[in-house]
Amino acid sequence: MVLKKQTVWLLTMLSLIIVLSVYYVMPGGQSPDEIAFVGEEEESGNDANEVVVNLSEELEGEEAAEGEVAEEEAAGEEVVEDGEFGEISSISSNETFTSIRMELQANRDRLKEEFTKIRASDTASAEEKAAAHQSEADLHQLQNDEFVLEKLIIAKGFEDALVMAEEDQVRVIVQSEELTREQANEVLQLAISQLNLDLDKTKVAVGHTGANK
Repeated sequence: MVLKKQTVWLLTMLSLIIVLSVYYVMPGGQSPDEIAFVGEEEESGNDANEVVVNLSEELEGEEAAEGEVAEEEAAGEEVVEDGEFGEISSISSNETFTSIRMELQANRDRLKEEFTKIRASDTASAEEKAAAHQSEADLHQLQNDEFVLEKLIIAKGFEDALVMAEEDQVRVIVQSEELTREQANEVLQLAISQLNLDLDKTKVAVGHTGANK
């Protein structure tokens, strides 16, 4: 189960941070343990589950980004540019992880307040009250699943992990200087199992940050 899409603050916060790498699993019919790593051109024409990797180094400014992409394309390396599926950005410190968690919690607390108001309302129908009760229970379960998943990922040796589940996308960011394809795949399998994801409907993205010095 996943939560409806979060407010603009989350996307804004992520978009302000420099990209290091990202792995995607796209909706499709392929088995989760048969995930393939593909380039952007292959992604656009394939309906199977795909993992897309961007191995760009930390860039400074738009010119540096364009220059590196050109060099990688010339060398025949896989490159993923900004596209309709978005991106996961690198996060530089525990403080940013904490800030995102606080904002996410505040947003969900507001949702819980709305559910409580509906259940206590004299004008809400029985169906609306039942739906609010179920939505609140689903939200509580989701938060618990995210927490457990973060702990499972940290147990794999990462300094920290942040899990954000939305309506049709799950984002996982680990704190690590490097994230290999094997590590990303392992994180993906944990996410699919713990969150009971249907890959025909849900996109999974795994990214990494620079570890704290």
